[in-house]
Amino acid sequence: MKPLEGVRRIVLIRLSSLGDVLLTTALLRQLRKRFPEAELVAVVRQPYGELLRYNPRLNRLIECTCTGGFWQQWREGRELRRGLAAPHRELLIVDLQRNLRSWALRCGPRAGLLRTPKERLRKLLLVYAKRWGWWRLPSVPERYHRAVAVLQVEDDGEGLELWLPEEQRQPQYPPLGRVHARELRRIALAPGARHATKRWTEEGFIALGRALVRQGGQVVLIGSPQERELCKRIAEGMGEGAELCCPDSVLDAARCLDHCDAVVSNDSGLVHVAAARRVPVVVLYGSTVPELGFAPFRVPAVVVQYPLPCRPCTHIGRERCPLGHFACMRRIQPHHVLHALQVLQERLQAP
Repeated sequence: MKPLEGVRRIVLIRLSSLGDVLLTTALLRQLRKRFPEAELVAVVRQPYGELLRYNPRLNRLIECTCTGGFWQQWREGRELRRGLAAPHRELLIVDLQRNLRSWALRCGPRAGLLRTPKERLRKLLLVYAKRWGWWRLPSVPERYHRAVAVLQVEDDGEGLELWLPEEQRQPQYPPLGRVHARELRRIALAPGARHATKRWTEEGFIALGRALVRQGGQVVLIGSPQERELCKRIAEGMGEGAELCCPDSVLDAARCLDHCDAVVSNDSGLVHVAAARRVPVVVLYGSTVPELGFAPFRVPAVVVQYPLPCRPCTHIGRERCPLGHFACMRRIQPHHVLHALQVLQERLQAP
């Protein structure tokens, strides 16, 4: 089947993780504009279903468990394929995951297939040859858009989306009308990340929080339930003036961010939650670099990183520094982050 002939149903597969699923939302909006009458279906793993559950661009959300061995996943995929193979409908599958799990889900039905470019060689060159500028990867949403180039989908120039339940019936995405504060007073600090080499030091966050409070600011420590103890330790280290926000739901975290003027975060999923809610971001990079394609997408942002010849040492993060010094994060000082916040504020104040 040629992708432009009689497309009635488009299925996007992006199983995980938090940031990667959010980064699909720009493409979902663009596909909806290009094919207003088509049935748009997204397939994700269950833990990330809430990221798309209230997105009005979608007609249907399928949440997979994707647990167990290969054959168990293949059986789950078989049931999924039966549900997708409705008669008298042309089916197009867009595989944005492109691994064995997504293959097990999509293998079988007679359908058009588009896949995102993985850019494996350029990733390897970035990690092992350290060619930052030379081998800079396109952003992940741009790579997703390239996967559907044959569909003549127009890039609308807008950012990510994370719809809340109360926003479903709004005529446009509500954060589009956000007016950025000209004075950054209420700052969210996100000290967590899945991998240790992507986390700035607790001492750094404590010193930064104290400095912000001395300047008359409000500090909100935000994270997942698994990061609650980390946030508590930082709050206790600050002494006073810190508010905790570690909800069970990403949607509640988004509501918390809506009341903040800016976010200081490690390279983690919360960066993309903030970007989706149009909250300005300061991002701290350690073992990774923004050239890998996961920089905040189309939101005011400032990057803080310390140039070292060993960076990046990975494209996703590690559990410990391979050289043992962890200088990429230890050399980032609170005054570097304060300066980044000042630069961000000046950008927001510029006419």
